[in-house]
Amino acid sequence: MNTHQATPDLISHLASAELGASCFLERALAFELDDAATPEAPDWIQIFPSGPELNAVDGRAWKMSDPDAFVAAQDVSKAKPIMVDYDHLSSYAPDDNGDQTAAGWIEELEVRDGQVWAKVAWTIRAAKQIAEREWRFVSPEFRAHKKTKEVGILDAVALVNRPAFQMKALARAQTPDGDPKMLKAIAAALGLNDDATEAQILDAIKTKDTELASAKAAQTVPSSKDYMPRADYDQAMARAEKAEGELASAQAEKRDEEVEALIDGAVEAGKIAPASKAHYVKIAKSGDEGFEEVKALCATLPKVVAPSDLDDGDLGKGTSKLTELERETCAQLGISEEDYLKQRAADEAAS
Repeated sequence: MNTHQATPDLISHLASAELGASCFLERALAFELDDAATPEAPDWIQIFPSGPELNAVDGRAWKMSDPDAFVAAQDVSKAKPIMVDYDHLSSYAPDDNGDQTAAGWIEELEVRDGQVWAKVAWTIRAAKQIAEREWRFVSPEFRAHKKTKEVGILDAVALVNRPAFQMKALARAQTPDGDPKMLKAIAAALGLNDDATEAQILDAIKTKDTELASAKAAQTVPSSKDYMPRADYDQAMARAEKAEGELASAQAEKRDEEVEALIDGAVEAGKIAPASKAHYVKIAKSGDEGFEEVKALCATLPKVVAPSDLDDGDLGKGTSKLTELERETCAQLGISEEDYLKQRAADEAAS
């Protein structure tokens, strides 16, 4: 929509067109409707071409010096809407074959590139007739100054079939370029006000394109907060694995010391026969569960072997019988004496 400011003098001049002594009513302009494949009644129609000279096909001429001033001078309020009738018949009395039937009502006027456009709320009947091409043109009914020919007040717009001006067609299949509904939707999507101009919308689109390009470029350069070079990553992983290995080795060494101290203490206390030491050591070193099991066993076993000066390695070695302590151990561990003897023999052979 153009935003030229209407001068007070021009608006006053247009308003004076209401005086019958200085103006006369014109019904000369008509504008062709689009020849669309699947037509429909448009929301917006062109009612005046761009000026300042307005020339009809029959030779008559008028003037519209400032279309914005003309639009500002019109009253399209709900209290006094501008009618769209059929063939200008609403301006005639019923006795003169007049017809007050409305085809629609003008709700809004605006200027597009010097042209005057009107937003129309069509009746169901008129919309159907336009879609079926029963009416092909529109013609404004206005008051013009007798001397200056300046277009003043818009009284009505009519559906007609004999044009005087070459204008936009009524029936159209697609939204015309510059449709305000489309512009408002685009403006809203871009975060602009409803009254944003086409230039402002284009600037906003260019800004969005620039921001998008910058965002894509930024994505190609990883942030040091979230990423690190591969060499540094590999070095850090190697250090972590080395530290884990050293920790595991230290823990295993500590566990070996704990196992040796536990079993040696049980042997010295006479709770485990020296010949069975290797067997208990193997169980205790099998894992945390095995260690805790042997630890609990050593705490509950009674003292069944008296200390002696004999070599621990010879005590019970080579025999096929279990000592009283070993039998009690089998009972507590839930294993058979045969399995215990086999395991003891294997441990003695390994040692």
